[in-house]
Amino acid sequence: VLHGEGRNLARQGDVAGAVARFEEALALEPTIATDSIYSGAWNRLCRAGVTWNQVALVLDACETAVKLAPDDGDIRDSHGLARALTGDVAGAIEDFGFAVQRAQEFSNRADFIESRTAWIAALRAGEYPFDAATLERLRPE
Repeated sequence: VLHGEGRNLARQGDVAGAVARFEEALALEPTIATDSIYSGAWNRLCRAGVTWNQVALVLDACETAVKLAPDDGDIRDSHGLARALTGDVAGAIEDFGFAVQRAQEFSNRADFIESRTAWIAALRAGEYPFDAATLERLRPE
């Protein structure tokens, strides 16, 4: 359920439908909320909701992903987006800073590091760097 229909719905922008599938999956198998093997699925739901401007529907998914894998830079990046879009600027800066640090340590993805560093600077300056085109580029495939 998590890797099939729910993921496809989220990818297509039906975030409410994807959340419903996750809730069905939770009812059948409650351990998906506590087993770190599912952190990627929670992160994909989080990222989809954020990038389709439906962050309120996925805040719990974002939090669950972080709880399951707090040291995952990609998860913290998605969480940072959710925090930024809900006005938690300090939290977003913290998450993006962590994601940049992890990228520097493990992957050195220059484009990722550059964009997140620019977001941090913009947020610190009181700017909002997340326009519709940026969010669209960040949607999960």
